[in-house]
Amino acid sequence: MSYVINQVLIRMVNMSPEFLLTAALAFFRLPNPSLGFLVPLSQHRPSHGFRRDALPKERLIELTKEYLAAPSPDWWSDDFVLRGPVIGPLCKTDIIATLSSVRGADGDRAATMADAFPDLQENAFGFTADDPIEPGRVWYFVRPRGTFTGPFDHPVVGRIEPTGAAYVAPPEVRSVIFDAAGKVRYQSVGYVTDRFTGDTTGGRGAVFGQYAVMGQEIDATIGSPVTVALQKLTMMLPDGKIPKSYSRKEDIPGWWTDPRMGAEK
Repeated sequence: MSYVINQVLIRMVNMSPEFLLTAALAFFRLPNPSLGFLVPLSQHRPSHGFRRDALPKERLIELTKEYLAAPSPDWWSDDFVLRGPVIGPLCKTDIIATLSSVRGADGDRAATMADAFPDLQENAFGFTADDPIEPGRVWYFVRPRGTFTGPFDHPVVGRIEPTGAAYVAPPEVRSVIFDAAGKVRYQSVGYVTDRFTGDTTGGRGAVFGQYAVMGQEIDATIGSPVTVALQKLTMMLPDGKIPKSYSRKEDIPGWWTDPRMGAEK
């Protein structure tokens, strides 16, 4: 996972279990809640906006490796979307706003995952642009490794001091889709392919695994009623209070048509 995407997901999941439970209870006291995880499966359609005029496969893989080596919002198209199993869809403007809000308790730069795991290696491999259904989509795997040797500033529990614990993540599949101009239009992250490989994260992918190594386990279960309720509740708060788990429907690029939001199943 690139540093940029890491910081986005970190801001999405920085919530204590106590806050999670309180928010969920508050949500369910509201009249007639609209539970998005009850959306009929017939409404779930492919949303990736793939192109038949995709760039050559070799160029797509080359661009992907360049993007992972030097990640930046400059790579993203104006209609960029980020999606994980329980986070997203997030549009470009919301991701940039989330990145700009990363600050410590004293207002200075917060200690990030890059500080907490300074030796982090993503170990990306298996790049392929041979998807027969979505030309222009590059798939690849990662098997992250690192050590919790630096501090991390959690906005709820405060500073978490390092323990030296090993971060051994399970294999995870990710993907990117480029537009005709070579800009990243879509990125998917966090999809674990095998949780029985001797990892130290409890089978968790992306930053959820890093949190587990730091002793801050977070419910990243798809369809979790508590997580879905919390995400809906945070969307009712004024912008800037809590980082968004997904963008408002009116802000999501029109090419993204899947109605499921956040952890909705």
